[in-house]
Amino acid sequence: MSGIELLQMIKNNEIEEGTEINVLRDNEECNCYDVVAKLKYVNDDLFWPSGTFRSFMLWDSDYSFEIIGGKIKERYQYSLIPPYCKDEELIGIVNRNFEQHQKAIDDLTDAVNYLLNK
Repeated sequence: MSGIELLQMIKNNEIEEGTEINVLRDNEECNCYDVVAKLKYVNDDLFWPSGTFRSFMLWDSDYSFEIIGGKIKERYQYSLIPPYCKDEELIGIVNRNFEQHQKAIDDLTDAVNYLLNK
Protein backbone atom coordinates (compact mmCIF):
# COMPACT_ATOMS: atom_id res chain seq x y z
CA MET A 1 0.00 0.00 0.00
CA SER A 2 1.07 3.58 -0.42
CA GLY A 3 2.04 5.83 2.47
CA ILE A 4 -1.10 7.88 1.94
CA GLU A 5 -3.21 4.71 2.24
CA LEU A 6 -1.34 3.82 5.43
CA LEU A 7 -2.05 7.24 6.91
CA GLN A 8 -5.71 6.92 5.94
CA MET A 9 -5.92 3.55 7.71
CA ILE A 10 -4.36 5.12 10.82
CA LYS A 11 -6.80 8.03 10.63
CA ASN A 12 -9.74 5.59 10.33
CA ASN A 13 -8.47 3.61 13.35
CA GLU A 14 -8.09 0.45 11.24
CA ILE A 15 -4.64 -0.54 12.54
CA GLU A 16 -4.29 -2.23 15.91
CA GLU A 17 -1.96 -1.19 18.69
CA GLY A 18 1.47 -2.82 18.37
CA THR A 19 1.22 -3.42 14.61
CA GLU A 20 4.54 -3.58 12.80
CA ILE A 21 4.92 -2.08 9.34
CA ASN A 22 7.66 -2.72 6.80
CA VAL A 23 8.78 0.17 4.59
CA LEU A 24 9.65 -1.28 1.19
CA ARG A 25 11.61 0.27 -1.66
CA ASP A 26 11.36 -0.93 -5.22
CA ASN A 27 14.63 -2.61 -6.28
CA GLU A 28 14.65 -2.67 -10.08
CA GLU A 29 17.91 -4.66 -10.27
CA CYS A 30 16.36 -7.81 -8.82
CA ASN A 31 12.72 -6.96 -9.61
CA CYS A 32 11.89 -7.12 -5.89
CA TYR A 33 11.50 -4.93 -2.82
CA ASP A 34 14.06 -4.12 -0.14
CA VAL A 35 12.94 -3.53 3.45
CA VAL A 36 14.48 -0.15 4.30
CA ALA A 37 12.78 0.47 7.65
CA LYS A 38 10.47 -1.11 10.19
CA LEU A 39 7.82 1.01 11.86
CA LYS A 40 5.76 0.18 14.93
CA TYR A 41 2.34 1.67 15.67
CA VAL A 42 2.05 2.39 19.40
CA ASN A 43 -0.14 4.89 21.29
CA ASP A 44 -1.44 6.46 18.06
CA ASP A 45 2.09 7.13 16.83
CA LEU A 46 4.67 5.55 14.53
CA PHE A 47 8.11 4.67 15.90
CA TRP A 48 11.26 3.53 14.07
CA PRO A 49 14.99 3.12 14.70
CA SER A 50 16.82 6.39 14.23
CA GLY A 51 18.10 7.04 10.72
CA THR A 52 15.99 4.38 8.98
CA PHE A 53 12.86 6.30 8.01
CA ARG A 54 12.10 9.77 6.67
CA SER A 55 8.66 11.32 6.32
CA PHE A 56 9.03 11.92 2.54
CA MET A 57 8.76 8.13 2.12
CA LEU A 58 5.05 8.41 2.89
CA TRP A 59 4.31 10.17 -0.40
CA ASP A 60 7.22 8.98 -2.56
CA SER A 61 5.96 6.41 -5.09
CA ASP A 62 9.24 4.46 -4.84
CA TYR A 63 8.19 3.33 -1.35
CA SER A 64 5.36 1.11 -0.24
CA PHE A 65 4.20 -0.15 3.14
CA GLU A 66 3.37 -3.64 4.33
CA ILE A 67 1.48 -4.30 7.55
CA ILE A 68 2.91 -7.21 9.54
CA GLY A 69 2.20 -8.48 13.01
CA GLY A 70 -1.28 -7.00 13.26
CA LYS A 71 -4.83 -7.79 12.32
CA ILE A 72 -7.17 -6.03 9.99
CA LYS A 73 -9.81 -4.52 12.24
CA GLU A 74 -12.61 -4.07 9.78
CA ARG A 75 -13.80 -5.69 6.61
CA TYR A 76 -13.91 -3.46 3.59
CA GLN A 77 -16.97 -3.12 1.42
CA TYR A 78 -16.10 -2.85 -2.24
CA SER A 79 -18.29 -1.63 -5.05
CA LEU A 80 -17.79 -1.89 -8.79
CA ILE A 81 -20.56 0.59 -9.52
CA PRO A 82 -19.81 4.29 -9.57
CA PRO A 83 -21.93 6.27 -7.11
CA TYR A 84 -23.60 8.22 -9.95
CA CYS A 85 -25.03 5.08 -11.63
CA LYS A 86 -28.85 5.00 -11.44
CA ASP A 87 -29.54 1.85 -13.53
CA GLU A 88 -31.21 -0.44 -10.95
CA GLU A 89 -31.01 -3.56 -13.15
CA LEU A 90 -27.29 -3.09 -13.78
CA ILE A 91 -26.70 -2.47 -10.09
CA GLY A 92 -28.54 -5.71 -9.20
CA ILE A 93 -26.59 -7.81 -11.73
CA VAL A 94 -23.20 -6.46 -10.68
CA ASN A 95 -23.97 -6.80 -6.97
CA ARG A 96 -25.07 -10.45 -7.33
CA ASN A 97 -21.93 -11.34 -9.27
CA PHE A 98 -19.69 -9.42 -6.92
CA GLU A 99 -21.07 -11.09 -3.75
CA GLN A 100 -19.02 -14.19 -4.62
CA HIS A 101 -15.84 -12.12 -4.78
CA GLN A 102 -16.68 -10.30 -1.55
CA LYS A 103 -17.05 -13.67 0.22
CA ALA A 104 -13.64 -14.76 -1.08
CA ILE A 105 -12.09 -11.51 0.19
CA ASP A 106 -13.72 -12.00 3.60
CA ASP A 107 -12.47 -15.61 3.75
CA LEU A 108 -8.96 -14.43 2.91
CA THR A 109 -9.13 -11.78 5.65
CA ASP A 110 -10.20 -14.46 8.15
CA ALA A 111 -7.33 -16.73 7.07
CA VAL A 112 -4.73 -13.95 7.38
CA ASN A 113 -6.00 -12.98 10.83
CA TYR A 114 -5.97 -16.66 11.89
CA LEU A 115 -2.34 -17.06 10.78
CA LEU A 116 -1.32 -13.83 12.52
CA ASN A 117 -2.74 -15.17 15.79
CA LYS A 118 -0.57 -18.33 15.65
